[in-house]
Amino acid sequence: MTQVLIAGCGDLGQGVAQYFVKKQTQVTGIRRSGTVFPDGVRGMTHDLLTLPAEQWPDADLLYLIMTPQGRTAEAYHTAYVMTAAAVVAAYQGRRQPKVIFVSSTSVYGQNNGEWVDDQTQAVAASETASKLLEAENLLLSNLPTVALRCSGIYGPGRYRLLQGVQRKDAWGANQWTNRIHRDDVVSALCLLGERALAEESLSSHIIASDGQPTSMWEVKLWLAERLQVSTPLGETINRADYLPARGKRIVPHVLRALGWAPQYPSYVAGYESMMAAYHEWLD
Repeated sequence: MTQVLIAGCGDLGQGVAQYFVKKQTQVTGIRRSGTVFPDGVRGMTHDLLTLPAEQWPDADLLYLIMTPQGRTAEAYHTAYVMTAAAVVAAYQGRRQPKVIFVSSTSVYGQNNGEWVDDQTQAVAASETASKLLEAENLLLSNLPTVALRCSGIYGPGRYRLLQGVQRKDAWGANQWTNRIHRDDVVSALCLLGERALAEESLSSHIIASDGQPTSMWEVKLWLAERLQVSTPLGETINRADYLPARGKRIVPHVLRALGWAPQYPSYVAGYESMMAAYHEWLD
């Protein structure tokens, strides 16, 4: 039976786990805390950094889905680089799994409105992005790995932007933004996993984004109207201020070529699907 290991079985990992359980696959999930796992998943509660190498389960496919405990370079080093090193060490001298590593489009340092796709060279412009690239390269040098570089993930339970608009927080300068719904990240991960298990040749890094770069002010204006709140924009805003001067515009060419299409192809569809749950959460 095919064996799938999800190292970091949180929100995204649980979605992937449920998919493979339905496919009659043997699924093991590891999480640092908590003992609740999807039905059909063999659950392990352990810090990956202290899990002895011999206790890492055999796997044909391994998902590495980490969440840093902060936005500092140190937090990213611990979550990504050290965990990647633990994975590499655990599978030396034994059957090696195919690895799918959840990374980020923050590895692209472009910030002047450039178009970015899978062929764009990643040049980190921050210490945290450098740590992600370091983890990617460590895995790629030692295991058959695909780094799925996700743009900003939103979806159920991810309400920071909604809260900020509702509080009428200051907006700051307009910029290009890129996003992908949580469910679409899961579908991309499952597609890549299936292709990897089928021994298909895959790019070492693949972008996951809805392919609809949008200015932040456009998104916030739509949310403000939907939430029926006023905006903090003053009456003296110039027309030019509405044009995004910073950020990048991301398109997921490779993922599309593999047959992937997002369930939520724009922020409108994605945030509309969240509204009822958001209001219930507020209550």
